[in-house]
Amino acid sequence: RQRQMCIRDSVKVVWLTENEGGRRSAPPIGRYYPVSRFPEEKTDWQNNAWSVVFELEKPNVTDGRIVSMGCVQFLFDTAPEQWMTKYEAFEIYEGPRKVADVLLIGN
Repeated sequence: RQRQMCIRDSVKVVWLTENEGGRRSAPPIGRYYPVSRFPEEKTDWQNNAWSVVFELEKPNVTDGRIVSMGCVQFLFDTAPEQWMTKYEAFEIYEGPRKVADVLLIGN
């Protein structure tokens, strides 16, 4: 079953540029549903990847990088919630393509 929108895990999303293989532009304000890749997940991660949902604020440019602040949580409550506190960062993908690094604020 799906969960209510995030209450806690605040994040800073640093988007890859199009030249780095990322998106042409950052997603707009609101909900965004990519796939996560945590350090825990090694070889067969794509077959076991967890979907996450972000609530993003307006993107801005910081140190030449496009950055979105917001919050995140796993889409399903069967996900390994402890990873959000165990790790300081994770990557997000759209299909096989890495699009951003996510820094978990407060960890």
